[in-house]
Amino acid sequence: MDRYSVHLLGGFAVYHGDDRIDLPPACRRLITLVTLKRKPVHRLWVCATLWPHAQTRKAVASLRSAAWRLRPLGAGPLLCVDPQYLQLSPDVSVDWYDATALIDDVLEGGFDAHLVADLLPLLRAGELLDKSSEPWVKAERERYHALRAAAFEALGHGADKPGPSYSRLLGPHARHAAAGTRGEPEEGRR
Repeated sequence: MDRYSVHLLGGFAVYHGDDRIDLPPACRRLITLVTLKRKPVHRLWVCATLWPHAQTRKAVASLRSAAWRLRPLGAGPLLCVDPQYLQLSPDVSVDWYDATALIDDVLEGGFDAHLVADLLPLLRAGELLDKSSEPWVKAERERYHALRAAAFEALGHGADKPGPSYSRLLGPHARHAAAGTRGEPEEGRR
């Protein structure tokens, strides 16, 4: 069975195996937001983030429509959906997740030729969603930019001292999500 992958470095793309899946804008925004959060997100939070100027009923309908449109495009398995929460399926590979994990290894000083060989193509892929103008992308892009620069520095000059790991650049609540824990989503408690 071919695996799904989401590419956020250098721009947005979704693949099923080697086949690229072209998604409409609302679906791209939905997948991007859910992927960036790394944890289950409450449907109403997604609605308020993606459609901030729409009435709640209209935003909920837009979310339902975007999620439904993934299925006929062959991208339905990207999301795990329940009555209140959405999250990226755990089987989906994400280049940005891979890059941040490898950068953390480099910045902690434990890198070898295989790690560098895996990391360099990801670093060269570009910035996180560099063509996106969404305001909710900006903070994560800035964090990744700082990490990426630190990784290039460590690779260029050796990792004499540990740099800022991805988890240190995150807020305390987001560290659990980045580590892959499946606790109660933050957005559901607001």
